Amino acid sequence: MRINTVYNKRTIETRFSIVDAILDELEKKDLIKIRISDVTKNAGISRMTFYRYYENLYDALCDYLDIIVNGYMIEGGELKDPTVFMKPEHIEFSLNYFDRYSRYFMILNSHGLYNVLIDAVNEYMIKNILPQKKLHMYELYAYAGGLLNSFLKWEEDGKRESAHNVAMMIYRLFNHNDDSI
Repeated sequence: MRINTVYNKRTIETRFSIVDAILDELEKKDLIKIRISDVTKNAGISRMTFYRYYENLYDALCDYLDIIVNGYMIEGGELKDPTVFMKPEHIEFSLNYFDRYSRYFMILNSHGLYNVLIDAVNEYMIKNILPQKKLHMYELYAYAGGLLNSFLKWEEDGKRESAHNVAMMIYRLFNHNDDSI
């Protein structure tokens, strides 16, 4: 359970340093083997500071994803214009935006924490896209999962294809108007 706090520059920096410390530890060991003291030492904070923000490491990882998704909504323009959703240029933006946080995504995925990622993507779709689009929630889940999986594979493969090419593949897949199926 996360504690609501006022988000100023200092609290955001502290939250980022906590997650960076967790990611550093995840590069060495499994989440269940990481101690809060390992994280606080690496982040340069006290245990009390950690617990001011989070009850556990999982909460910190989820909070960081909330920050990423909020930035995505603002930078991607979906808050101002929900029609950008599923357009090729927005899919390309999505790939490039999430690429900034590839370390986070790839470490969580490699530790079997894909559920943290897909839950956040699904929640975003249901809260922000479903009310504004005439799509069924299963279509949104298919799109969200397809985009997340394509992003993870693109990163894993060293981004051999351009973001533009991957975006066009995803766009064509979800915009194929063949009613004969």
